[in-house]
This record gives sequence, C-alpha cells and structure tokens, in this order.
Amino acid sequence: MDTSSTRPAASPPSARTSVIPALAAIWSALTIALGLWWWAVPDAYPFVPGNPDPLGSAFDLVPAAVVPPALVAAGAWGLVVAGPARRGAALVIVTGVGYALLFGLAVPGLQPVTLAGYVMAMFGPIVLAAAIVAGAWRRRGGLTAVAVLVLIGAVAWISGIADAGVLARYAGVVITSVGKFGPPSALLFLLAGGLLWGVLAVRTALAQRAGRPAPAWTRPESAARWGRVATLVAAACALPYGLQRLTWLTPWPVAVSADELAAQPELRLHGLLLGLAALAGALLTIGLISRWGEVWPRWVPVVRGRPVPVAAAVVPGAIVAALFTAAALPMTLMWFDAGAPWVAVFFPFPVWGPALGAAVLAYALRRRTAHLPEVGPRREGRGGSRA
Repeated sequence: MDTSSTRPAASPPSARTSVIPALAAIWSALTIALGLWWWAVPDAYPFVPGNPDPLGSAFDLVPAAVVPPALVAAGAWGLVVAGPARRGAALVIVTGVGYALLFGLAVPGLQPVTLAGYVMAMFGPIVLAAAIVAGAWRRRGGLTAVAVLVLIGAVAWISGIADAGVLARYAGVVITSVGKFGPPSALLFLLAGGLLWGVLAVRTALAQRAGRPAPAWTRPESAARWGRVATLVAAACALPYGLQRLTWLTPWPVAVSADELAAQPELRLHGLLLGLAALAGALLTIGLISRWGEVWPRWVPVVRGRPVPVAAAVVPGAIVAALFTAAALPMTLMWFDAGAPWVAVFFPFPVWGPALGAAVLAYALRRRTAHLPEVGPRREGRGGSRA
C-alpha cells in the first residue's frame, strides 16, 4: 500500500532551516549599505539612465537619484520582515514574492549571466584540472587521467589554439575584464537576494501546511518522474551553444567568420572555453538524476564516496536557473531587435531557466526524505540512477 499520501509536505521550521531568514536579513542589511554608498557617493553609482547597451539593467531605465534611496527602503523593509521579531507568514510571503519578482527577474538583465559565463570560462578549466589531478593522482587510472590532460594541453599548444602568444593575449582579456566586474557583481548580488527571498516565501508557505498531506507532485516518487523530464530538457538546452562553439575548431565556424578568428585567436580560445562550460553544465545537470549526483565520484579529492550534500547541488543549480530565467526576456528581445532571431536558438533561456529550476526542485524533493545506503570509497561506482 502506498503510504506516501500521509507524508507531510513540510515540517515546522527547524534549526536547520532557520538560516534562510537570517540570510535574508543579512542580505537586507547589505542592500542598505549598498544604497547608502551609492547615495553618499553618486559618482560610484555605475548605471547610466538611458544607456542603450542591450546588456544593461532595469536600473538604466530609472533616474539615478531614485535607485539608492529605493534600495535603502527595500533593505530596511527586509530587515523588518525577516528580522528576529518573526512577522506574520502572510507578510513574509508577500514580501518574498515581491522581492523575487523585482530583484530576481526585473532588475538583473543580462550582465549577471554574462559575468557568470566569463568566470566559468576563465577559471573553470583551471579548477577542474586541479580537482582531477588532486583526486586521480593516487587512484587506479590516475596517471591516465593526468596524461589525457597533458595531451589536451599539448594539442592546444601545437595547433595554436592556446600557444604562448594566444595565452598572453587571453591573459590581457582576463585582466581587462576583471576591472569591469563591478556593475554585474552588484546585479548578481541583487539577483541572489531575489532568489533568497523567493525561497523564504516558499518555505514559509510550506510551513503553513505542516501536518497536512503532501501534494502529490511533491512526493519523491512523483518528483522523480517529472524531474527526469525537466532535467533532460535543461541538459538539452545547453547543447546548441556548446556545439556551436565547437565549430570554431573547423574552417566553417558558426556565428563568426574564420578571418575574424584568425585575426583574434584569443577570441577563439574564449569562445571554446565558453562552449565547453556550457557542455560541462549539461553534464552537471544530468547529475541531478544520476548516482554520481548523490555520491561524490572517486576522482573528487577528500570527499570521494560520501553523500553529496543537497545544498551542494541545489544552491548553484538554483542560482544558474535564476540567472537564465532573468536573462530570458532581455536576451530574446536583443536578438529580435538585432534582426537575428535565429540566434536565440543558441540561448534558449526562456525554456532553459525554468526547466533547470524544475530539475533542481525535483532533486531537492527527492533527496529531502531519501536515505542513501552507506557507500565507501571503493563501492561508489555501484548502482545506477536513483531517479
């Protein structure tokens, strides 16, 4: 007999979940500080009203004098609602939904997702290579993994894709780009706050259902079904962009001319790294329905064979889903305005963001009540997907 219908949708707030209101309060305090800084030092305010840049923010549409006091007010209200005084659930839910829509969708624009992509392209390969070497060096097959990395580096060097000259020019791009990370970082901070307040609203709403039967769609067995579909859709959305960038290795690159790549070899390297980051994102997305998404693989140092903390997958996955969802409308409008709507195929954010968000939610719902078997480092590879 199926007894899952008697499982409550949520338990009363516990010490483990009470960190969410605290984080919302901290974000609100930092928002006050940011607003006061821009208010006291107007020259520090990085957004220009009327800026035609398609990567701009909603802040470009309002007078500069309005934003700082508005941020101070929003932060102060957040402290009132999320503070230790524990306001009513309805007030928390309304505020959380409002902040999620405002700071999570309306304000960010394209700059935060651009920043995230550049950071992944610039530093992701270094981190990944270091993790593989550190985790595989003393394991069976470790020398093979290191040899593959060395071979990839040698081919990139000999072919001219990443030789000394290209790496030097790309290093200059990285150094120049770091100086431009200020405005996107501020927007990313506000987007993170919108996501945090949205989570707080959802948790508060679920807490009101404590003791009631769980909705059918939230039960782990149901989440496994619709979560698999959402995960596969989200992973597929990463493929067009990643594969398009791989064409830059051929004489027939897509969306750029071969002459331009020849004149700017650092552009080819950066594009390839962005494409590989997208393909890596597709692989990580598949981890949401795979065994290795619940137990650390053997090549991961220190934690190999141990259960993956739910937050290790949910937090970054939710942030990326929020980035894509926030960028969906401005990205689509940008390409239509440029007369190249077909380019939106490579950036299917209107589908990608919500699908990834649903996949992350399904993963969290499955694992909140699932009990992983005890798995040692030598037994990690056994078993298949739990989805």
